[in-house]
Amino acid sequence: MSTAPAGRAAGRRLCWIYPDRGTERMRTKEWTHVWGVYEEVARERGWALSLHKPEEVSVDATGPGTPRVFLDGTEVTPADTVFVTSLWSLAHHTVDVCNQLYLYTILEAAGFYLPIPPRLSFLANDKTATMLHLADSPLPQVPTVRIGVGRDAPARTYEAALDGLSYPLIVKPAYWGMGQGVCLVRSAEELKGVVGLAAGAETALVCQPYLGEGINDFRVYVVDGKPHTVLRRIPKGASLTANLSSGGAMEHVPLPPELAGTVAYVAGRMPMPYIAVDFLHDGERFWLSEVEPDGAVAFPGSEQAAREQRQIIAARFDAYRAAHEEFLRGTGEPADRHTAHSHGTHDAEDRTR
Repeated sequence: MSTAPAGRAAGRRLCWIYPDRGTERMRTKEWTHVWGVYEEVARERGWALSLHKPEEVSVDATGPGTPRVFLDGTEVTPADTVFVTSLWSLAHHTVDVCNQLYLYTILEAAGFYLPIPPRLSFLANDKTATMLHLADSPLPQVPTVRIGVGRDAPARTYEAALDGLSYPLIVKPAYWGMGQGVCLVRSAEELKGVVGLAAGAETALVCQPYLGEGINDFRVYVVDGKPHTVLRRIPKGASLTANLSSGGAMEHVPLPPELAGTVAYVAGRMPMPYIAVDFLHDGERFWLSEVEPDGAVAFPGSEQAAREQRQIIAARFDAYRAAHEEFLRGTGEPADRHTAHSHGTHDAEDRTR
């Protein structure tokens, strides 16, 4: 399921594993603001970018040594293909989660370079797992309680874990994203209702103190361990999230000095060529919020914003290329895709999408 235009590859392949279950409206919006721009910049930087469902990957592990991996029927090798393996776990991706978990682990074991290693992808995907992994953060993390929900939710056994928090609370799914499912809960009775809905969606919840109205969100795009761009996102009115998709505003700002040490700490604990680190500011101090290894770069609006968007994407893809080259040098694989052959397959340059 490649959504990139068909044609001869511009260089090595950059293949996003993306369990697309969106509507036509969602796909059009995603292509306009994200994937279409990614595809253009990738081509300019020497990559052939495409999107693929997990089920498009097949693995032949019958022979000795390195297994053979096929992508939509075409054999690919660690020398010519990089897989982007961020875990997608929104409500409509529930059926895809198990396949993603095992597939990403298999691709790593098969010797492919994954700029988002499975372990770090899994840690970043669940908000509580992230916080435990970053327990020594120089800046405080938002206090968080994770509660399980399910058919026994009416028994309210989860309340025992909430003794350390006071209402009102921000309650949201533990491993969704994009601001979906974020609720302001003012009492135990309101929480009971939210828990009941979450039980229907079969998702755990995280509960955090409500920091107040108008909380600004600072996203730091980190490339090769260094801050590249800082985006200040401002919520619209009483919105609980500052996402642009929720109507929030944005501006590019210098890196606040208070964030430098924590950005360096996160980059050290979650070493990837590219990550987005999110902070909240309550008007007085910063809080470490979350880490997104596949944080989208979509700046609709002015020409200046479009240029800045492309600069971050280009830096990300260049960092992927450099890391891939280093990875191949370490494994002894040929770095030139024109000389990369596996099990008698044709030259990768002859493959088309």
